[in-house]
Amino acid sequence: MSRKNDPFCNRESIWAVIYYETKYMNVLYNLYPVVKGHTLIVPKRHVKDLNELSEKEAVDLIKTIRYITPKLLRVYNADRSYNLVAQVGPYSGRSIEHLHIHIIPRNKYDMYRDYNDRLYADLRRFELEKLAKHKIEREVERLRRIFKYKLSAKR
Repeated sequence: MSRKNDPFCNRESIWAVIYYETKYMNVLYNLYPVVKGHTLIVPKRHVKDLNELSEKEAVDLIKTIRYITPKLLRVYNADRSYNLVAQVGPYSGRSIEHLHIHIIPRNKYDMYRDYNDRLYADLRRFELEKLAKHKIEREVERLRRIFKYKLSAKR
């Protein structure tokens, strides 16, 4: 996949689901969530691997994870439980050749509570179960309010 075809490099294709951003990262609601609150942290610069991040980008990524995760856990009633997933490389099940980190809030009521292996299988086929657009829009607006994020006019 080239940068030209990469949805994460094309802000126009993701602006509707961005609910927070930093200088180096976009935080967006996954269009194909396996559970409510399934979030992606995506470097703004096109990179395929953690090792391609600059030192500043790597620090910003960790800071963003540390900022976003506790809030997501509160919002989605996840009792200190979440999956942090990066699928890197051609055999990892990754669907987009642009580094992205999944934050998946978990709780004792989610459908994967007894089947963690199934979660990873569903991550590979998540595109089949895309949420209705209006449900995603509602969650993104909710998260933008929580994170006090105003989408800039530039896309």
